[in-house]
Amino acid sequence: MNFILYEDDEVFISRYREVINKLMGKSKMDYKICSIKKYNDETIEQLNSIVGRKVYLLDVEVPGLNGIDLARKIRKNGDWVSPIVVVTSHDEFKVVGFTGKILMLDFISKLEESLENNLIETLKVALKIQSYRPSYDFSYKGDYFSLPYDDIIYFEKNLRDNSSIIVCENDDYIVRKTISEIDNELENANFLRTHRSCIVNLDKITKIDYDAGTIYFKDVSIDLLSRSNKSILKNRMVNLHGNNS
Repeated sequence: MNFILYEDDEVFISRYREVINKLMGKSKMDYKICSIKKYNDETIEQLNSIVGRKVYLLDVEVPGLNGIDLARKIRKNGDWVSPIVVVTSHDEFKVVGFTGKILMLDFISKLEESLENNLIETLKVALKIQSYRPSYDFSYKGDYFSLPYDDIIYFEKNLRDNSSIIVCENDDYIVRKTISEIDNELENANFLRTHRSCIVNLDKITKIDYDAGTIYFKDVSIDLLSRSNKSILKNRMVNLHGNNS
């Protein structure tokens, strides 16, 4: 779980961190806190590089770009899942009609004495929302990972040993399991084993060359479509998208 703080005031950054640590200290879930004090050209790329579940805590008055505009950029960039909490010292923002457009979870005023309690209650809701987001959970070298299914492009056998590689949009991960073991664990109908060495996320496919046995994704392609699985993949794509392209 990643808590992303968009705040330039060190006092409030410290308060938010204390609240998060207090809340997560009672949980067995691994988490990280990322602080961003000012928007720049690398901010969106930085946010995209964070893999896993995200909860945003955005302040309205950050230099360079206010929290509302950052929320718009986050949603426009395709993240309509992560809960967004807006904090500000200006109560008038409560009545501004931006809430629906950015799917804001809550508005929290910095001026209220109950700031910490309000934040804890809101973050509890955010965690509950994210707990319903299906993910593939595994551990590697003592670290625990929870990768949302919609972050995963495909699983591929590691040619070096009996492990597998999880290919995501921004990073790759090693899991000490075979493709068959992973296939038995996945609880999502949009994953399909297209080859004895590969399982793909059907939602990530952009094009399929059935003759060549090549599957294309946004930025990568793989030649891991076996002859016996071509008709299965074609039928699944028709059921999923209404076409067989």
